[in-house]
Parts: sequence; C-alpha cells; structure tokens
Amino acid sequence: MSGKVSEIKAFPPKSSDSREDELLVLRAELAREKALRQRYETQLRQLSASLPMVIWMADERRNVTFISDNWYDLTGTNQHDLGNWITTVHLDDRRRVVEELVTATDRRERYAVEYRTQRADGSIAWVLNMGAPRFNENGAYDGYVGAVIDVSERRAATETLQGLETRLSLALDGTRVGVWDWDITSGDVWLSDSALGIQGYAKGEVKGHASGIAHYVHPDDLAELHRAMTACLKGDQPMVNLEHRLRGKDGGWVWVAERGRVVERDANGRALRMIGTRTDMTEQRERDDRLRWLAAHDVLTELPNRGRFQELLLATMRETDARGGRMALMLVDLDHFKGVNDSFGHDVGDALLRRTARRLRDAFSNGCVARLGGDEFAIIVPDAGRHGDDVMTLAEKAIYAGTSGGDPGESTASVGVALYPDHAATATELSKAADVALYAAKQAGRACVRPYEPRR
Repeated sequence: MSGKVSEIKAFPPKSSDSREDELLVLRAELAREKALRQRYETQLRQLSASLPMVIWMADERRNVTFISDNWYDLTGTNQHDLGNWITTVHLDDRRRVVEELVTATDRRERYAVEYRTQRADGSIAWVLNMGAPRFNENGAYDGYVGAVIDVSERRAATETLQGLETRLSLALDGTRVGVWDWDITSGDVWLSDSALGIQGYAKGEVKGHASGIAHYVHPDDLAELHRAMTACLKGDQPMVNLEHRLRGKDGGWVWVAERGRVVERDANGRALRMIGTRTDMTEQRERDDRLRWLAAHDVLTELPNRGRFQELLLATMRETDARGGRMALMLVDLDHFKGVNDSFGHDVGDALLRRTARRLRDAFSNGCVARLGGDEFAIIVPDAGRHGDDVMTLAEKAIYAGTSGGDPGESTASVGVALYPDHAATATELSKAADVALYAAKQAGRACVRPYEPRR
C-alpha cells in the first residue's frame, strides 16, 4: 500500500498577553465609536432643538432609533413611551396612519401623512409626519429619516376659513350673488356655490382657472372685460365694475354684474390676488328690457308707439338726406272704429286694432308701422322713390287692413300720404302734410287714399 504523506504544520497558540492586547484595541474602538455616536446625537439634538419640528430616525425594522426632544414637548410623553409611539396617534386616525406608513416603508417610498395626535393631558394636536428612506455608504437600505410638524394653527385657520366660507355661502344663498377668489400667480379661481349656481353648475362641475374664461364669456363682451381686468391689475383703476354675459350650463347666456379689486400685491406692486362678487343680472336685465320696450311700444298691438314713431321718423329722414331720393309717410285712420266699439264692445274693438296692426305690418314689411293712438296708425316707407307713382297703389293696401270678410267687427280705413322732401322740410311739417291728406280722404267718402296737395 502506497500513498502520499501530508505535512502537518502546527501554529503555536497565542499567548494570553496577545489576546488581552486585541481585546484592549477592540474596547478602544468601541469606546471611540460610542463617543462619536454620542457626540453626533448631541449635535443632532442641539440642531433639532432650534428647529420648529421634530426630527426622527428609524431602522430597517421601523424601530425609532432617534427622536428630538421637542417630540416630548409636543406629545407630553417621555422616553419610556417612545417604543409605543403609535399610541399617541388619535384612535380614529390610527388605522389609516399605520396602513399608509407600512405601505410606504414596504415600498421604500417617501410619505407625508397628516393626522391628530393625542397628548398626555388629553388635548389634540394636528401634525404632519414626513419620512424618506435612507441608505448607508454601500447603498443598502438603512431605515427612514423624517420630521413631524405641528400644523394645528394651520388646520384651525383652514377650518375657520371653511366656516366663514360656509356662512358666507348661506348668507348669499338665494340672493343670486356669488363670490370669486383669483390666485393670479397660479391662475386658479375659487368660485362659491352661489357663483357656480348663476351659470347652472353644481360644486365640482367646473374647475376654475383664468385660462378658461374665454370659454364662458360672451365673445362680444370679452375685450371689455379683459380691458377692465388689466387696468385693475396694473393699478390704473381701483376696481373692476361692469356687466357682461356668461355662458350657462344649458348653453344660454346670463347677464352678470362683475365687481372685484386687487387685495394683495408683492413688493414690486405686481398683483397677486383679486377677490370679487358676481351678481346675476338676468332678471333685472329682462325687467329693464321690458320697461324699455313698454316705453316705446303699444301694448295692445305691440307696434311702436307715438314717441318711438317720432324717433324712427327723424332717423329715416336723416337716412334719406344722406342717401338721396324720397320717403313717404302714410297716416291711416279706421273709418268705423267708434261704431264697432259702440255696437260690439271694446273686446271686438281691440281685436279689430290687433288685426289691423298685424295686416299693416305684413303689408309694409320693408317699412315701419306704428300706432299713434286710438284708431290711428302711421306707416313710414323709407325708399319711396323706387315705387315712383306706385306709392299711392302701395298705400291702398292699408284700406282693407281692418276687414276680415264678414266679421261684424270690421272697418275700412282712410289713408293720407305725404312725401319727404317733396312736401315738407321737417318732421313736424311732414306729419301735418300727411294729416291734411288724411282729412281729404275722409272728406272724399272714406275708404280711399289721398296724397298731400299743397294749397295754391
């Protein structure tokens, strides 16, 4: 049997003196590391004491390894309670906070969670807890570092503001007055519920931003609104105060009165914030339009009244002067209106007036028909020159405007015609000339047309 014989070397055991030397070195290194750690922690505590927040660190197992002393001031707890810090979280928020922290740390993600903390004396403080993962010099995950900030004052201010907004909304509810708040830097515009309601929107249906204003403002009003806003932002005028139209949710237009002023500027005078009100003027506008219409029209026939007729007559005469040619004024008087009223009553008489107005309007659609009062109507024919001698034939259409082919409440009409500038130089003279012609038609037996014939 053959084989290789291995050489076995033996090392002499270390002496007890060598082992003691190694232990001394190790103890010295540990002491130095501990001293450095204590020095680092002391510096960190001193730094964090000057900060308006709590600084904390946790290892990879989520155990808190450091927390600044102001944590104990914030919560009223002591160092012995630190291991169970989650009990300082308000019971109603605890489950949510734990879930958010665990989810974030499992994913090694930054987080920021806001919750209530319950102090040792039972009082409540709102805090914002922020954390971020940290890694050692080799890039290995080494736990989290973060800060806890007391946000109680900010929360109280927010709740107070929300309360004020709620009270303001309740106060404005039903008044058709809304409030808006424009952050000029970001462009965001906050609109109260009542402001949204003016356009038919509910809360959350519109994202307020200055860039979208052109979508809602009527195109004819946009330039004036922009001019007023720009002047206010530059400080050229103290406030915005104008009326314009906004597109409603249903696609229609609503009139609003917009009033606002800049409430905040930076050191260079640049506008930062503007607050204003928006009042629904639609009903007021409709009432105003109705009043203006009533002031210019006859309610029964819906024709222009005597006052409006005078305005139209003067305007047509000016147009005739500018254009050249001639215009005609026809005065129409129902021949038997009093008899209809006396025999059949005022309802039948009113029906006769409405029928006459409708037929005259249809027959003279290129002109203007007005009711001067009673049974007297006026017709303005702007471009009478193009009719030539047919002006009288045109006027004959008015004779039977009050007839209906057998209705008991019917009446023919007499018509007088005068031309401008042929028969008069002023509106008053023209009206007198047409009245003279009308009288001539009545003298001729009624139901006929007569032109104005100057006396010789």
